[in-house]
Amino acid sequence: MLAVRRIGENGLDRFKDFENQVRVIAKLVHPNLVRIRGFYWAADEKLVIYDYVPHGSLANARYKKVGSSPSPLPWEVRLKIAKGTARGLLYIHDKKQVHGNLKPSNILLESDMEPKIGDFGLERLLAGDQSYKVGGSTRNFGSKRSNTSRESFPDIVMGSNPSPSPSSMGCISPYYAPESLRSLKPSPKWDVYSYGVVLLELLTGKVIISDEFGPASMTWSSTLTVEEKKKVLRMVDVAIRADLEGKEDALLALLRVAYGCISPVPQKRPHMKEVVHALDKFPSASFSYY
Repeated sequence: MLAVRRIGENGLDRFKDFENQVRVIAKLVHPNLVRIRGFYWAADEKLVIYDYVPHGSLANARYKKVGSSPSPLPWEVRLKIAKGTARGLLYIHDKKQVHGNLKPSNILLESDMEPKIGDFGLERLLAGDQSYKVGGSTRNFGSKRSNTSRESFPDIVMGSNPSPSPSSMGCISPYYAPESLRSLKPSPKWDVYSYGVVLLELLTGKVIISDEFGPASMTWSSTLTVEEKKKVLRMVDVAIRADLEGKEDALLALLRVAYGCISPVPQKRPHMKEVVHALDKFPSASFSYY
């Protein structure tokens, strides 16, 4: 099945510009990217056609419905989403591109919960910003940030009663890297930061800023004591703690990766290749979501 995204009258005005932008995006083909299949252009109507992803976005996948009783996403689903999203970002970066707007609402889910990164490149088409260059970032760098409320950036509520973080209370999306608020050259490190926020959200059930738990939480030795293991488990979403009992050492490694991703210093953030490698060390088990 296919889905159609209407760009409308505010997209790039010239046919050649529009065609070039779509063709650049369409060349990026990866199992964890939503694939563009074609486009329609007219003076007053512009459409982009891409693969239909049946289960909506991660932002909307807050609960698995079993009858009328909500049930949080299980750990294996979260891990699968984290791994697939990391692989998709790595591919984008290997192609010398920057997504620039990664967040749960742009992570779409297949019927088997395999993630596909969406909205890659569509923002520049929507913006109609002639300062964009083919092959540039998808972020609309030429305009000021919107003062849209936090509700425009829905976060994924994995468990019950997630506590809000300071960043989730402001007007700026917590998924944006701090340095991207300035007019700087787009960098893959922006995506790494966004991914780190998403990964922490998958692990803890809430949006977290870099100092919420404090760096001291990440300084434990590689061999955890019984008490330290309990502390690690208390850091994660209560809905998945039982699934992670006995895996505290691997869990701590994941938390360290996530906190590395949201370092306020871009140069200290890992490459997505390192993130993928760290996630692959955490074994996946077969599961049935539906």
